[in-house]
Amino acid sequence: LASPVIAQEVVVVEPELPEGYPPTMGEVSGTLGGEAVKWETFDFSIGAFDASAWVGAGYEDPLMTLHLMAYPPGEPDTMAGRVYAEAEFGEALHLGEGVNVAVSIMQGDDIDGARLSSEGQSAVLIVDSIGPARDDSYNRRMTGKITAHLCPVDWAGLDCQDLELSFDTDVQLETTVVVTE
Repeated sequence: LASPVIAQEVVVVEPELPEGYPPTMGEVSGTLGGEAVKWETFDFSIGAFDASAWVGAGYEDPLMTLHLMAYPPGEPDTMAGRVYAEAEFGEALHLGEGVNVAVSIMQGDDIDGARLSSEGQSAVLIVDSIGPARDDSYNRRMTGKITAHLCPVDWAGLDCQDLELSFDTDVQLETTVVVTE
């Protein structure tokens, strides 16, 4: 005997986002090619870590890596124009200069698409301060500087430009992050 087919309606429930979502974590500002620029970092976390500024260890190797993904001010949904910087800090996050620094500014949505990039150029990321651990948070306040010479990758019509930035933002630390102060 054939069994009856029962139709089921699948309802997808989107979580109700609180007013002011996502909260701003901090800012990244300075100059690009001599012109003033500014971005903001945001905390997209809803039940899991998802901040645009974070430190975590790699899967294959335990180096602590600082990641700063900052968006145009007040536009956390705008992918074009984001700035992304990352630097490794060894077995523990610490004050001073990171290594293997990469900096880019995206033209569109794709992080590997058209962009201004420090690849093959010079880039420096320095952490000037790391705030104290907070009892109720995985976030710590961090300040620092980024300098880089950025050149276009698949982005026609742009010349190489110098980038000089300061950052002052909360940074989400994964549970495995070791900090030396």
